[in-house]
Amino acid sequence: MIRLRPFKPQDAVIISRFIGDDERAHMMFSAGRYEYPLKADEIISRHYGFEKENDAFMMTALDESGRVSGHFLYRLLDFERNSVHLGFIIIAPEKRGKGYGKEMITQALRYAHDTMGMERVTLGVFENNEAAYRCYLSCGFRVKNHVKDCFEFKDEKWGLYEMEYTFNEEDKK
Repeated sequence: MIRLRPFKPQDAVIISRFIGDDERAHMMFSAGRYEYPLKADEIISRHYGFEKENDAFMMTALDESGRVSGHFLYRLLDFERNSVHLGFIIIAPEKRGKGYGKEMITQALRYAHDTMGMERVTLGVFENNEAAYRCYLSCGFRVKNHVKDCFEFKDEKWGLYEMEYTFNEEDKK
């Protein structure tokens, strides 16, 4: 079981260990927006930066024992269009492939709709991040656009799927 709560600075030490020394995984997570290797101080710094804004905030996912097991960001909150974007999505390595990612995203969708009143949630995922892509599809996201070769990592070019989840009438009951 996954529970969500607002990010706390002490979560950053644990989250910063989720990638380890895998630079490629780091780039899939951050698209180069965090320095490699991922450091707790940088996560905390971004958290405080987001606290000053009105359109972004971090969340932490806790497992059934209350341990930090995932992390993501709500950003680009648009209260006129009732839309929000999910970013910097990551699950603890030991939780991957066990349904925790799907449960965290499902909870994120529920929170976006039920608590924030959002009707649309978007995210982007690199085309070579197949596990995440399949997870988002299984949660009900649909591909809205494919941007070919938009990110370079070493000698590779990665495309990006821009995905969207929209709530239907059943979700509004």
